Amino acid sequence: MRVTEMTEAEDRLATRGWVVVRGSWDVPTHAQALRFAARFGRPSSRDGGRPVWEVRPRPLGGTFSQRSGPVPLHTDAQYHPDPEDVVCLFAVRPAVDGGHSLLLSADQALTALRRHPEGARAEAALRRPQWSWTTPAVFSENPGRSSPPAPVFAGETLRWRPDNLVPVPESSWRAAASVFTDVLVRVEPVEVRLAPGDVLLVDNHRTLHGRTSFADLQRLMFRIRLWSR
Repeated sequence: MRVTEMTEAEDRLATRGWVVVRGSWDVPTHAQALRFAARFGRPSSRDGGRPVWEVRPRPLGGTFSQRSGPVPLHTDAQYHPDPEDVVCLFAVRPAVDGGHSLLLSADQALTALRRHPEGARAEAALRRPQWSWTTPAVFSENPGRSSPPAPVFAGETLRWRPDNLVPVPESSWRAAASVFTDVLVRVEPVEVRLAPGDVLLVDNHRTLHGRTSFADLQRLMFRIRLWSR
């Protein structure tokens, strides 16, 4: 990757919240993926004990990355007090029938929320530090452990995932979560189709990402989370 390409990718990531680097290699190894990712930050291995996570469907399912089918818009590591800054997704063997990445900025999510009839009330609730998420069992020695309460929206950033959200006691808070979930189902995110060798980098604090449905059990991606320098 040339210096100019690196600079352009960093600029796109900073301004737009995501960038695709096309065709870096045919089939990356873990070592190649780590070397590439390290140009954008410090790889994290706190979930799963290894920095490179192989995203492939498994027969028994599990987290989002261990199932085929669609994945709703979310951020990574929302169950930690301090989610990593960047998510890198390396396309090793994309699905032949879908599995395309979906991307939506925090600003776009907030704009869509404010258009909803209950958006103002929901936004106020989502900005309160009252939301927690349980850690997926595959990443925790203590299944069911939940994160300290935090806001969904904080300044220009957000954290969100619907399936492991800890139930909230207030009916108005539950309504806010329902409204936001409904809003994200109805928006039209950017759809990115990755080819073998492509790398998608996502700002994990300012951009939601998801995935379209697929059934190809041979799909394989590498995921690396990064701390910014």
